[in-house]
Amino acid sequence: MAVELYDEHEQSERVRNWLRENGVSILMGVALALAGIFGWRQWQDYQSGQAMLANEYYAAIQQELDAGSTQAAAEQFAAMREGVGEHAYVALSGMLVASALTDEGEVDKAGEIYSSLLDSGKWASLKPLIRLRLALIEIARDRGDAALALLQGEVPAGYQGLWLETRGDILFDMARFDEAADAYAAAVTQLRGEGRDFRQAETKLDAVQSAIGRAAIDGPENS
Repeated sequence: MAVELYDEHEQSERVRNWLRENGVSILMGVALALAGIFGWRQWQDYQSGQAMLANEYYAAIQQELDAGSTQAAAEQFAAMREGVGEHAYVALSGMLVASALTDEGEVDKAGEIYSSLLDSGKWASLKPLIRLRLALIEIARDRGDAALALLQGEVPAGYQGLWLETRGDILFDMARFDEAADAYAAAVTQLRGEGRDFRQAETKLDAVQSAIGRAAIDGPENS
């Protein structure tokens, strides 16, 4: 019985000594764990608030564009970037505003928006479409080499047909008709294989082939 009591006393002393030695560390660990939980909740609340704000900006921009107020939409977009940062709605809103600016002939302003979106480290899934649109802007600004540079490198999956067609547009604008014809022909084949509408690319191919034919006819007369 005495041995049992001694064992219990010894065990109690060992527990008390261990707590004295490690109690502070335990309390610190608990405090950090609780701080992590509350910090995560605050972060979630912040993210939720940013998402709501981004959604409100996106709706306001759409409303301005529907009303034909492109400048007001552009101002809303600038405020959105300042207040929201790099939320996905920012990219979508920017593309809407840039498209409206392009329709109004404001290609430089549209190009600035597309370039800023492209420079962001976010929105990887939208980058191919942004590059295509910026390439078309460069065509409108008579910067064919810059447009071609945007389409250099590996073509993103699912964009092969559009890539080829846009390349054809650039080459046609640069009067490089033979190369444009090759790009359009490849685009028609690719788009047909993807099960997508290839008629526009086919129409462009017919147009560039006609241009090549006219150049062949006019050539001897101009020589």
